Amino acid sequence: MGYCGDTSQFYPVSGEYVIQPSDGGAQITVYCDIREDGNWTVIQRRQDGSVNFYRNWTEYKEGFGNLNTEFWLGNEQINRITSNGSFELLVEMTDHLDVIKFARYSHFGIGPEDSNYTLTISGYTGTAGDSLAYHNGQQFSTYDKDNDKSSSNCAEYRKGAWWYNACHLSNLNGLYLTPGTDDSTSTHWWHFNNKRKSLKKTVMMVKRAP
Repeated sequence: MGYCGDTSQFYPVSGEYVIQPSDGGAQITVYCDIREDGNWTVIQRRQDGSVNFYRNWTEYKEGFGNLNTEFWLGNEQINRITSNGSFELLVEMTDHLDVIKFARYSHFGIGPEDSNYTLTISGYTGTAGDSLAYHNGQQFSTYDKDNDKSSSNCAEYRKGAWWYNACHLSNLNGLYLTPGTDDSTSTHWWHFNNKRKSLKKTVMMVKRAP
């Protein structure tokens, strides 16, 4: 199966594993975060600014970075993993004071490329506030493929790639600035502190819903 929680496989510790999505296509190497509440497939991580996230459509489609440090798994891979069944999303964030908050969604998925990887998100719970509801139903945008609802190019203007509306309340693929920097181009989650302060660390992960 195409996720880290496949009960036919044994995942003793967190780390890299090869999974087989249910579409029968190529296998995917992913990072599995093994926890008491289940095995999560990590789809994004920011932690030190070592990887450039201001990239084009093809790079976000295919994925980039290092699974053990900073990376984007790839929109094609995220779609393949979440397209069969219902999946949850967990977003964990750490600010410059090492305060940790989370946002958890009971339903998450993105459509195929012909929908421009449209986001479906609902069922928020958590401590970070809901900064993704504003992006529900939006298409993914990069600086070279503008799919947002703004008269400007949000991805270019905000220096990221995301499911921009007009423009955003979250920008987790924005610039990795000095943690705590208040800037609209930063890696931020508005409801974390009702500001656009750059976060120190973000992790996005999915698992099959119960």
